[in-house]
Amino acid sequence: MENIESRMLNALELLHYSHKFRDRLFAFYIEHSHDCHRLLTDLRVLHTANIRQILFCYTDQQLLRKLELWNRSGQNFLPLEVDEEELRSAAFMGRLQRILADGALPLVLLPQETHSVETREDVIHCAVAMGADKVFFPGPGANLKFAGRNLSCPTPRQLEEAISQPSLCNYHPDELRFLATQQALHKIEMVRVEAEPGAVFREVFTHFGSGTLFTNQYPDILRQAHESDVVDILAIMQPYVREGTLKEMSEDEVLNTINSFTLYTVNSQIVALAALIDYEDCQELAKLCTLPRYQARGRARQLVLELLKKSREAGKRGLFALTVSDNVGEFFQQLGFEACRRDTLPQAWQDSYDFERPSKSYFFRFEDP
Repeated sequence: MENIESRMLNALELLHYSHKFRDRLFAFYIEHSHDCHRLLTDLRVLHTANIRQILFCYTDQQLLRKLELWNRSGQNFLPLEVDEEELRSAAFMGRLQRILADGALPLVLLPQETHSVETREDVIHCAVAMGADKVFFPGPGANLKFAGRNLSCPTPRQLEEAISQPSLCNYHPDELRFLATQQALHKIEMVRVEAEPGAVFREVFTHFGSGTLFTNQYPDILRQAHESDVVDILAIMQPYVREGTLKEMSEDEVLNTINSFTLYTVNSQIVALAALIDYEDCQELAKLCTLPRYQARGRARQLVLELLKKSREAGKRGLFALTVSDNVGEFFQQLGFEACRRDTLPQAWQDSYDFERPSKSYFFRFEDP
């Protein structure tokens, strides 16, 4: 059974994201009304967290009856019928702004006969004009796969390859081309998520994300951690702690050692991290972890290379790392680390280490200048 400390950390992560996205605006284009049924609890959680939403969905009487029932119990869904021309009109957008300002959740009902690429373009145009931060596209088969690999945050080059080789991709090339084109045109994040309960929740409120994110990535940044990063650091490490590959740290421990952490950020989001810990004339490379969505992109490699540079510039004899994962061990060896015995590592480190852990150690020795 999950202990109270773990449950509190989960709650802390949830509250952290609630605060981060408070008053942000998300738009949802829901092509099939039954998908909206599946996601209603997710949408209610977002609304309760003060995340503003605009839902675009095709008219469905059963859905309207359910929303009417929920409104009687304190929810605030407001159905709005609209034709295709109104979606781009300033008057309609002004109406949406007033509804959002009143704290309601507008459900824009699209006429059934307008299932078209043009309608989706109009929805995205409306969302962008309203200042939305993201546009979600719930539906089946949301996880993009190409040549047997999951691409949860594809690069422009990967999108080009997937479009040009449709037999290796689970997305229809027209769908992929549409999403890539619209994202490049409007510079807004777009997310394909499964239309299943919890999918939107995982995308918004957890570090793991869900589905496929189409984003215009700004230059990646390596930076020193700040005290304001503590909650993010704990949340990123938590899955590794659960599986036993990282030793757990408390919030106080992270705060007291915050200057040892280096962060890799994309669009200001922390996607990878590691720490340098001093032991006599060496340093330990510790707490190396990467968000699943951003793995296999070379970011952990860049992060380790940066820490090797820092350690060398600090005049250290070498840098060592430990892992219980054979794959991570191979990763270290590819970067020039050599396997070593743990009892050859600095005595100060040995005095504080639990040798019962089934870890293997690797050492990178700096050559004399």
